[in-house]
Amino acid sequence: MKSYVKLYGPSIDKGIDALNELLKDLTKRYQYGEMVSHIISVVDPSLDLLTGKLIRKGREYLGDYDFVVEWEQSPTFEQVRGLIRQIDEALLYTGCRYSITTKD
Repeated sequence: MKSYVKLYGPSIDKGIDALNELLKDLTKRYQYGEMVSHIISVVDPSLDLLTGKLIRKGREYLGDYDFVVEWEQSPTFEQVRGLIRQIDEALLYTGCRYSITTKD
């Protein structure tokens, strides 16, 4: 299953840079202390984007969408919402808006 992201102006260039950074972080592993790991699990126990679990890969995409995120398995509604929260945070200060579509 894949989630497709389409960016809208203003500041699409800043949005592309922000999402590129987010997608790099999706597959990178971080060494967190126990307290931070606990906080992450409390905020969203079903999805751990920071360690790359459940996300196979993310990449920039040419065509109808600007980015695609591939899931390891079919995500739940809450897992997709977790991805949306990550994208919201990445684009917060760019002025860029987006739409997301998750489908097979």
